[in-house]
Amino acid sequence: MTDDAILAEGSTALVTGASAGIGRAVAAALSARGVRVICAARRLQRLEALVEELPNAALALELDIADGEAVDGLLQRLPEDWRQIDILVNNAGHDLGGRQAFHQRDASDIAAVIETNVTGMMRTTLAILPGMRQRGRGHIVTIGSVNGVEPALNHSVYVGSKFAVHGFTNSLRQELQGSGVRLTEVMPGLVRTEFASARWLGDEERAQEFYDRYDAALAPEDVSDAVLYALDTPAHVSICDLVLRPA
Repeated sequence: MTDDAILAEGSTALVTGASAGIGRAVAAALSARGVRVICAARRLQRLEALVEELPNAALALELDIADGEAVDGLLQRLPEDWRQIDILVNNAGHDLGGRQAFHQRDASDIAAVIETNVTGMMRTTLAILPGMRQRGRGHIVTIGSVNGVEPALNHSVYVGSKFAVHGFTNSLRQELQGSGVRLTEVMPGLVRTEFASARWLGDEERAQEFYDRYDAALAPEDVSDAVLYALDTPAHVSICDLVLRPA
């Protein structure tokens, strides 16, 4: 393992779920540090608008991480000089139909949450990790949740998905010891984004009422600051779990 900085001008990052919220904030923060950013998400128009705003070279990549075939072939869809990815930020995720009792949930919504939050995250990691291991260099940051360690009422599906993320991340970190690849899980509490609106299929009023129940919430930039903090540490330092809570 070398002590060459991973968060450096000219490094290449892939950020999933980059079209809004935390992913967008992370992409902007990385670009401001001179990193070339591959902005991946389902909403291509939003990504293209984001890429135009970023101060450094960036690419828009239409990608639904629940689409296994698309994830498995994502490197082949990139220009050759963009395939050596130094930083992967696993951010894409959702809670479709969430915040209600499990017995009232729609089975297809449950499957969609698991396919994105767990399977899609793992497949994206699997697509990028072999190259990192071969080069002996890389940093994977996965956006988990405080719900990966704390159960919550009427939140069983999302909590289950984030417990899986937490277990996978900590187990994979053991596999990667000595490989030159670091793995960090950033675990935020409540963040005010489009997340709640997406949970209820664009019901902005319901989403606003949800956020208004709480005294405080994090901003997407609070999470992106934490991501950069983890990436900015020397290569011999491993930030494992970084928990953020609104004060």
